Amino acid sequence: MKIQSNVNTAQYQNTINKRKETEEQQKKASKELSTGKKVNTAADDAVALSISQQIMKEAKSLTTGSSNISYGIDAANIADGALANITDSLGDIEQNTVRAMNGLYSESDRAILQEANEQSVATINQTINQAQYNEKNLLDGSTGDINIYTGTSSSSIKEADAKAAIADLENFDVSGNGNNISTDALDKAYSSISDMRSQIGAETNGLSAAYNVNNNTAENLTSAQAQKEDADFYKSVTKMKSSGVVGAAQNMALKNQMESQENLVSKMFQ
Repeated sequence: MKIQSNVNTAQYQNTINKRKETEEQQKKASKELSTGKKVNTAADDAVALSISQQIMKEAKSLTTGSSNISYGIDAANIADGALANITDSLGDIEQNTVRAMNGLYSESDRAILQEANEQSVATINQTINQAQYNEKNLLDGSTGDINIYTGTSSSSIKEADAKAAIADLENFDVSGNGNNISTDALDKAYSSISDMRSQIGAETNGLSAAYNVNNNTAENLTSAQAQKEDADFYKSVTKMKSSGVVGAAQNMALKNQMESQENLVSKMFQ
């Protein structure tokens, strides 16, 4: 014998389907709370995830670019510090030269001053040779322009050839007649070194500005990425509580429907 039930099959199935939806909402809310993100997979929001990943890529590129820039600033500071020391040595040479031009100095006096100048030139050459960053020579003209990729564009530290700038001082002599001493070679060296320091100063300022722009942009992008992806904990907790209440009600409805069906079947056999 076939027993017909008056349970509304469509209503029962609908309750089952809604219960599954509620369970998915609970799972999603639970995952949001555990990961801190409202978009964990493409299924959550494919467009938001795609935009978020692109923003993250741009932010990481800028952050890496900032590291590149900081290395460039370090290199420029080393070069500038070396040029400052060279300027000091040129100052010593200038003082000795002015003394040697004094007609009251003897040849032996000028010989001592010449020896001091030669020592200063040797110090300058040592300074140039030691001005390095990551084994790259910064002041001897052998490295060429140094490219610094900032993450979105490129800056450069122009080649500085301090050896060429002081080349004429290698034969600079103040030991002879004081009236015949010329400061042309010294003046030329001063001017060239001064120009190099100005160039490096401008490059350092440019790199520092690019560093600040990078960091600000990366911070803004990270904030935008967080808005796209990060969970609102209050909303996630509210959704979890709400889905829990709805789930309990749906479970009760399913239980009542099943009990109703069992009672009907039981009465039919009484």
